[in-house]
Amino acid sequence: MSTFFAEHSMKKPVLAYVVLGVAASSANAQSVTLYGVVDGSINYQTPGDRVNGGESSWRLAGDGSHQTAAGSRWGFRVAEDLGGGLTATAVLESGFNSDTGTSGQGGRLFGRQSYVGIRSTSLGEVRLGRQQTMSYEMMSIIDPGSNASATTIRESVVIQRAGFGVAGAPGAALDSYQMFGTYGDRRDNALHYYTPNVGGFEAALYAAAGEGVIPRTNGGKLTFANKQLQAGVSYEQAEKVNGIGAAGKSLTVGASYDFGVIKLHAGYNQVKDFGFVNAGNNGFSLSALIRDSEAYTIGTTIPLGMMKFMINYTAGTFALTSGGDRDLNKVAAVAQYQLSKRTLTYASYERKGGDLANFATDKSNLTVFGVRHAF
Repeated sequence: MSTFFAEHSMKKPVLAYVVLGVAASSANAQSVTLYGVVDGSINYQTPGDRVNGGESSWRLAGDGSHQTAAGSRWGFRVAEDLGGGLTATAVLESGFNSDTGTSGQGGRLFGRQSYVGIRSTSLGEVRLGRQQTMSYEMMSIIDPGSNASATTIRESVVIQRAGFGVAGAPGAALDSYQMFGTYGDRRDNALHYYTPNVGGFEAALYAAAGEGVIPRTNGGKLTFANKQLQAGVSYEQAEKVNGIGAAGKSLTVGASYDFGVIKLHAGYNQVKDFGFVNAGNNGFSLSALIRDSEAYTIGTTIPLGMMKFMINYTAGTFALTSGGDRDLNKVAAVAQYQLSKRTLTYASYERKGGDLANFATDKSNLTVFGVRHAF
């Protein structure tokens, strides 16, 4: 018996060395990173005065909306050195709702991102698959909360159609509106090209095939960044919306400047042929009530040791197809405390104003407590 254990105790370290050797040789050529974020918060939400049965309520959120600090997700990031300045890349990213454990993005397995690509140090990068739009990427420059938290300028505000004064519109009929209209965050079947960074400038182009089911979309962006200044412009359009040839168009311009003790953000957005995005399949439908929209935002980020404060004001004006317009604005403030490199707690408050505020299902929202952990 002792001989049996002696023989096997010698084989175990030998086997371990073999496994480690294979892993090391593979690691030299390819890296695979598992990452994720889990976020949840406790909120007190109050609807507008004109919303039927509008009573304030307590909610638990974990879906990456304005009530949280980041979208809960997990994913894989892959890179393989091909030599000669070439790298193969891939990202598979799955969104989920931490408060219910359900999948986000309409129940997709990798609904946040799913693409493969080739990156060249001299020629840039090509990606194929489901990817973020150029407008969405621009928000990281303009929005103090980088696409999340109460300061998000992309918040989908659910509003009763009656708020637009359209005769015969049922009071309970609802639609989701964005002050900064980006026509969605991601596109299926997308081909992206990113140029190399030249003197701080970087450009990108994309085209997303509708493949006979949804409208084709395309667009591009140009950005500039140095140690203190970030600036950019993006443009996107959807072709043959509703099969009638009309196209939704979104222009976004913005910048941020870091003074060290404070960082300022500002942006402007214009949408022609206003429409809605179906989150499940990226389909578009033109709005019967709104023709165009314009919006602007100004905000600030103030770091104070382990604390960080974010404040912004966003205002949008919606031009009605019947003539006239309606406006909506939002002021928001967020306080975050960094418990560690990967964990933070936060609290926030936002309140909406303007013609449409009393028709919104979420006129104000108080985040009493939230926590975000990244791994």
